[in-house]
Amino acid sequence: MDYIDSSVIIAAYFPSDPNHKEAEKLMEKVKSGKLEAVISIFGLAEIGGFISRNSSPKDALDFLQELIKLPNLYVWYALDFEEFMNSCVAISISKGLSGADSIHFVSAISIPEVKRLITLDKDFKKVKDMIEVVKPDGSEI
Repeated sequence: MDYIDSSVIIAAYFPSDPNHKEAEKLMEKVKSGKLEAVISIFGLAEIGGFISRNSSPKDALDFLQELIKLPNLYVWYALDFEEFMNSCVAISISKGLSGADSIHFVSAISIPEVKRLITLDKDFKKVKDMIEVVKPDGSEI
């Protein structure tokens, strides 16, 4: 199973994004059942906010409703929020990740089935010693 960073889903949504085709191919694999993936509830908030700001609130809501219906895309929630956030703080400090990126990273490593983090964000290179980090086409970030 793969963890998909919100940067990939946002790129797949917007045809004007320079990474659109690559991201769209990955999301087609999820839609067709060829790829099982997970995102965090935080990722949904990021995606919804970005689409709302750059398109419209209605478009954001419609897209998120479609996204969460995908049978091979799971939404992950932290069960122990305090422990989760303490881990995010520790990773932010020790690896120099932003707060948002640390939330995605800790979400990914908290799910035993997740083997890779798929992203377009080069900052995740900072944690490639802890999880495999790849672009949507599977190449190294």
